[in-house]
Amino acid sequence: MQKYVKKDIHICLVSNTSWSMIKFRKNLISNLINKGYLVTVIAPTDEYTQQIIDLGAQFIPLTHLNAQGKNPLKERKLVKEFKLIFQKIKPDILFQYTIKPNVYSTLAAKDLNIPVIAIITGLGYTFINKGIVPYFAQKMYQYALRFATQVWFLNNDDLNLFIKKKLVAPSKTSILMGEGIDTDYFKPTVITENEGNCKFILIARLLWDKGIQEFYDAAKIVKQKYPQTQFSFLGYLNVENPKALSAKQMEEWVQSGHVDYLGTASDVRPIIENYNCVVLPSYREGISVTLMEGASLGKPLIASDIAGCKELIDENKNGFL
Repeated sequence: MQKYVKKDIHICLVSNTSWSMIKFRKNLISNLINKGYLVTVIAPTDEYTQQIIDLGAQFIPLTHLNAQGKNPLKERKLVKEFKLIFQKIKPDILFQYTIKPNVYSTLAAKDLNIPVIAIITGLGYTFINKGIVPYFAQKMYQYALRFATQVWFLNNDDLNLFIKKKLVAPSKTSILMGEGIDTDYFKPTVITENEGNCKFILIARLLWDKGIQEFYDAAKIVKQKYPQTQFSFLGYLNVENPKALSAKQMEEWVQSGHVDYLGTASDVRPIIENYNCVVLPSYREGISVTLMEGASLGKPLIASDIAGCKELIDENKNGFL
């Protein structure tokens, strides 16, 4: 843990990965620091942790957060870990992202009277799928969010669903229409010519819930008539998620000749600019950052007509649902 120096207002951001803090909240962290706030990020350590520290934020690693963990005893350790951290650094307010921080960090903060803003960045596996695990996850949301000061959503569909299921009091809710992107950073510099073949790209964590099967099936159909058309995946394989695509399955798809796999990239701009269209057949999003990045770079979009995608597309103007 870095040396702690108290300033006037201490803002703490909590998430399940360091990667997500850089990918989605890098500018937020920088702006808060530039305005004179003390900013602490609490998350598991990964290859993006050093970038958080380089921004000037204090970083505290989480050692008991397991994205797929279902053991209640280990989850109690996570609540205890949060409480010990909060007692030591004494934040003035918490902003929390993703389900486990929103549940367990909120429970830890309630006994310490720390204001909590729980941000529901998307519903994903917990709401798309059925079964005992999603059921209990929703019940945990229902219990923990009683103690949150406010609960923010990235789209109206998610907000309305939480209210319908009585997971949150309507008086606590607000809409934050996406966390935004830097449109100066995602500014088009080249115009990609078709040159007789169109190139489509899907950028996401490679989960079945992102519509990767649909993208692959579409590639097979289109390439029967237009064999020069290119379809590519960009994103993490084997992520900690029960709906993750395996590396073996991706290899089989690539060997079929219908799609390419580009791996991962720290800067997606030159890759997007080399394609004609950004595609996201997702089952549910908070607000799709990938679609915002593609739109900001001047690319047409194709996405499923679902929460988190439909808000970003004007049909027949910047893309198709």
